[in-house]
Amino acid sequence: MMIVISESDFRPGEAAIVNTLFQAGLDLFHIRKYEASEKEIAEFIAQIEPEYREKLVLNRHHDLGMSLGLKRFHYSEKDRRIWSETNWKGMDPGLVYSTSVHSLEEFNDLPAHFSYAFLSPVFDSISKPDYKAAKFDFSKRRNKETKLIGLGGIQGNNAAQAIEMGFDGIALLGAIWNNSDPMNEWCFCRDAMRRVPTNSMNGIEKHK
Repeated sequence: MMIVISESDFRPGEAAIVNTLFQAGLDLFHIRKYEASEKEIAEFIAQIEPEYREKLVLNRHHDLGMSLGLKRFHYSEKDRRIWSETNWKGMDPGLVYSTSVHSLEEFNDLPAHFSYAFLSPVFDSISKPDYKAAKFDFSKRRNKETKLIGLGGIQGNNAAQAIEMGFDGIALLGAIWNNSDPMNEWCFCRDAMRRVPTNSMNGIEKHK
């Protein structure tokens, strides 16, 4: 699984880049723009080709997303803890939920509601220079229901390494948006993933 996460701010031509990424095989795109208004988010979603909207994941304005027919929603660690205090009421089996964690212990404690979770930072962050890589002991992983997605510092020259470490997939942020040629870097990462031996994909179908 290969995921791209948006920058916080909108950039010129961003929607066109996202459409091209989907054409090139992107699995999911996270719209992570916490300061954006509902109007701005709706206008951005309207620029994504209709056949790709089912692959959009909204990190904020979930009610807006549902009104627009989106079915994938992400919860930050903070939001997840607030949500858990309501005993996970309001879960919709027709929707797909994801979240973020920063330790395998936290990942192991996730309820089965979450399809996948980001674990970071895998490598030194590209977009946050002071965000350094953490060490994860994958022998401690007990949660087999939720896919574990590596995030943080992942780019073409280490994407395969992330899978070999034990992740089920990767998420890209700085590698794409801090690059003068986002599509070239995406293809570099995609091709690196294609070369990962099938037996290193941890039971997850190899990215096509």
